[in-house]
Amino acid sequence: MSRGVVGVVVVVSVVAVVVTTSSCPVVMQTSGQVERRLMNGGFHRDLETTVFLSSPEDLDSCVVLLKETYPPGSYVDPHQLAFLRALGGPDFYVPQMINVETPEHQSPRVIAYFFTHVEEMTDGRWLANITIPIHFRYHRAWSGQNHPSLEAHVHIPHPAVLLHCEAGVSDACSPLVHLEPCPPAGPQLCQWLPVHTFSTSEGAVASVPVGNTDLLDTVLLTTTCLTAAATLLILAALAKKTPPTPPMLSSSSGPVPPLS
Repeated sequence: MSRGVVGVVVVVSVVAVVVTTSSCPVVMQTSGQVERRLMNGGFHRDLETTVFLSSPEDLDSCVVLLKETYPPGSYVDPHQLAFLRALGGPDFYVPQMINVETPEHQSPRVIAYFFTHVEEMTDGRWLANITIPIHFRYHRAWSGQNHPSLEAHVHIPHPAVLLHCEAGVSDACSPLVHLEPCPPAGPQLCQWLPVHTFSTSEGAVASVPVGNTDLLDTVLLTTTCLTAAATLLILAALAKKTPPTPPMLSSSSGPVPPLS
């Protein structure tokens, strides 16, 4: 295929996308501002996500999907999410098994879907807000000479935002459809329309403490000494509490008299 033909095909494709997008008002006229923050400290925190939607469409019957991609240094616990859902927490779907014990360098990224409804605000915008527990994994220790801070930074990116409305998807919007899990808990697929989003930040960042390999010899020696000292103390305590052995009867005491 010549360069001229390839150029024509690319131009036609771009024009087709622009025409399709402009004829789909939900996608063309709806935008969202995404903001999130991490609360609490340590390895177990809460992640709050707030989405402000601006749209001339009536979104009262729509469900908002937040498609999350968590890096290997973080995860969500489906069992904990199910417990919170029974108490009024958000609906969700996590399609993969989560091992909560593996460290960061042995863990895959986690894909999770959260479903929520929107509330109309006084300024004409729509609000979606959820707070979920998020956990951070232990990281492989490294040399303190190369990393003086001894902290790993885990970046939680903003989620993809999609809409699923009771009115369905029009023919003009069908080329823009994304097939994602259905609410409230998947795994069947439904038609979702993407929302263009922006934010004042690049996501949430958590700092996780990391072990120092320069202290490995000191840690091993200290652990060995403490273990040996504790073992000796336990043995000494057991020796003091051992009851004395009762004396054996002498054979010179004579025969045992017969029972009457």
